[in-house]
Amino acid sequence: MPGPGSSKAPSFSGETSELLEFLELFEDLASSCGLTDGDKCKMVVRYVNLETKRFWVTLTGYESKDYGIFKTNIIGQYPGAAKGARYTIRDLERIIPTETELVQYYRQFRPIAVWLVANSKISERERDRYFWQGLPQSVRLAITQ
Repeated sequence: MPGPGSSKAPSFSGETSELLEFLELFEDLASSCGLTDGDKCKMVVRYVNLETKRFWVTLTGYESKDYGIFKTNIIGQYPGAAKGARYTIRDLERIIPTETELVQYYRQFRPIAVWLVANSKISERERDRYFWQGLPQSVRLAITQ
């Protein structure tokens, strides 16, 4: 396993929306290294800050080295974490690209818009309208022509 802080090490910032991705990255790495459940319990806390580590080691599953129970208890401490990333319509509205950032705009827009549509927060028609409104006026004009 890579050392904490290493470029190859997973890390958790403490943001609820990032927890599932962190655990997935950790588990992929742990599997490739052949870690046991006990090893996973011991290692996962090395990739979080000290405050988070002090909290996590008190959760059920850590002492008994049962990673499945430990992971369930970790996720249970972060309301909404089981749903993964969550977005609001305001997140979508905040993305206003310049012409040179069109590809970056699409990469930022798509995950938010897909989530909002999949979770019935906006319709596909609204998604398309938000995308169009986020394009620079000169780009909209060129497309219209």
